[in-house]
Amino acid sequence: MNAAKLFVRLAAFGAAFLLLLFFSNDFGLIDIQKTSIVTAVAIDAGEEGVDVTVQIAVPKSGATTAGNVTVKNAPTMVDAIAELNLKTGWYPTLVHCRLILLGEDAAKTDVFRNIDYFLRSQFVEDTCLVAVCRGSAEKALTAQSPVGDMTYAAIEKVLSSEAQQTGLVSVNILRDFAKGYYGAAGSGFLPLLTVREDAEGGATTSSGASESASSGSPSDGKAVFDASETALFVRGKQVETLNAEETLAFNLADTDTDFAYGNVTVGEKGEPVIYSLRMKITKKLITVRTEGDLPVLHFTVRARAQVADVNRAGSPLEVAQSSIVPENVLRAAEETFRTKLSDAFYKAQKSGCDLFGVCDRLQRFHPALWKKLGTDALTAAKPVCDIKFDTLH
Repeated sequence: MNAAKLFVRLAAFGAAFLLLLFFSNDFGLIDIQKTSIVTAVAIDAGEEGVDVTVQIAVPKSGATTAGNVTVKNAPTMVDAIAELNLKTGWYPTLVHCRLILLGEDAAKTDVFRNIDYFLRSQFVEDTCLVAVCRGSAEKALTAQSPVGDMTYAAIEKVLSSEAQQTGLVSVNILRDFAKGYYGAAGSGFLPLLTVREDAEGGATTSSGASESASSGSPSDGKAVFDASETALFVRGKQVETLNAEETLAFNLADTDTDFAYGNVTVGEKGEPVIYSLRMKITKKLITVRTEGDLPVLHFTVRARAQVADVNRAGSPLEVAQSSIVPENVLRAAEETFRTKLSDAFYKAQKSGCDLFGVCDRLQRFHPALWKKLGTDALTAAKPVCDIKFDTLH
């Protein structure tokens, strides 16, 4: 047998062997008909462990059904996921999980005792949204949306990048929340989700595993979600809350907010007049400077504004020239947001939350002072707010 024929036979044998391997291995694939696709997870503190509620979309021939399943008092997240499989008969996959909700009681302890499961998993995207809820996370996830969306989709819209752009919500994802937790000061923030009490709906769940109907069709529920407040965390525990105005100021100075909306009150003819401004942020910068042994956090914000609305009737000229903001309104806007930004800084400082990254910045740019002060740097820091507004035209 010559070398050419031997090579052909070896090639044919190799190809046959590879085909055998290919068609005899499932490569870790999961039968979609036996899989429950988890779109969101709600975590609450249980009496003896952790209560976990998942919103699932179950693929079926030609359609997708959805529901909520709850497991009570699981020792760990792994046990909760395993019990979901036992109770439902479906293998729960988290590949499509886009939202993690933390209940109010769960946020009082180190939340990473539970959510570090999602960091360990290779199948969970670290870009999934994370939020803390007033009250029960289970109740928030099982509330029904009036627009017919699955609840997770309605909440996801409230926490969207578009909401972040307006400055009304401080959105955070799992990866960035974890970075803050493992950072120099162990601090972080999450949007605080509230479900209006007069609008809550959805079926209740009982101990063990239970399922409530939540189809994609319009429902009678009228749950309205609000995330205009921001929860502050230290070492994984919620320690303080920024109100809506402080959240807006924080977003103006330190998040991916380019266009923001805010109200400014000025006195005109002895009466308070509220101007609603649309602000285009043209520059934002945070730097740490030193004054002796004291760190100074310097905020720089530049914005152009136009009048979106006024709570009084305007003249035809005022309405036509909404892009021209009166000088006194611009100065009032500067003072308003300067005050609210300082309030946010001091509230975070008092609670021990390094919201604006004083420790991280000192560690990077002033290592000698960081070595001397350590985490006391946050207590010693003071803010300087350089905020200037100009009219759009």
